[in-house]
Amino acid sequence: MTNTLSEYDELRIGDVIADTGRTVVAETKLGERIIGDSYAHWITICFKEGEYHPYAVWTVIARAEGFHAEQGDYCFTIFEAVEAYSKRGGK
Repeated sequence: MTNTLSEYDELRIGDVIADTGRTVVAETKLGERIIGDSYAHWITICFKEGEYHPYAVWTVIARAEGFHAEQGDYCFTIFEAVEAYSKRGGK
């Protein structure tokens, strides 16, 4: 898998966010890419076993160098993560 994104790349459940090592378990696209203006972005729940907070609810952005996660809410359980995800627009 390459970290270089094209305008056609989409984030999918099962993708690993390279800069975090976490796997996407839920995603809702909130914005489309507008060439020369903005990047596509999603609200996500990501998971990584063995972390103090195994679930993270992030905004993930499709930048030219790859998917980038930011603005995290960190959760102990999937139930907490789903609540945060819903509050942030996840469906």
